[in-house]
Amino acid sequence: PFLTEELWQNLKRRLPEDFTQAESIMIARYPEAEDTTDAHAERVMRSVIEIVRAVRNARAQYRVESGRWVEVLIHAGELASSLGSYVEVIQTLAHARPVTFLERRPEGLPGDQNLVLVLTETEVVLPMASMLDMAAEKSRLEQEITGNQNEVARLETLLGDEAFLARAPAAVVERQKQNLAQSRDKLARLKEQMARFK
Repeated sequence: PFLTEELWQNLKRRLPEDFTQAESIMIARYPEAEDTTDAHAERVMRSVIEIVRAVRNARAQYRVESGRWVEVLIHAGELASSLGSYVEVIQTLAHARPVTFLERRPEGLPGDQNLVLVLTETEVVLPMASMLDMAAEKSRLEQEITGNQNEVARLETLLGDEAFLARAPAAVVERQKQNLAQSRDKLARLKEQMARFK
């Protein structure tokens, strides 16, 4: 506190009259900040955060190895020039390299081999080949689809068995029905992902 007071005593002669009336900083009026919000800067930072979050979520969803750099293409429209100065931030936080800004919307790109993320003010394209080994991912999906198909068939057989339905408590039957619905949903999503590789 004594250092702060010493600084105050040396600086108060430069402050407006109403601040210097106080003998000590401890009883001086707290300064009020001017309204210095910059709407454009906030908009740019929201977009940077959203891009980084979207790329990181996609990396997690597709189980991209942590050491692998992914390619990122961004269509940012009027924000492109402002976002350009944050390329290094995006590269570091999203573990993405190279980060390229597109002049036109990513409509001309082949959609099956790209993941297109439509965000609030930008569109981010992640080429699948930069995220994962396509052959290994296809093999993994085939295995998961086979496992899920087997699980769906098992649950359908179980729920089609009149003896099971007659003996099992209602809660158990309901749980198996929920499991079947979840397995069917997961199977549909896996097949959707698999369609990208055809």
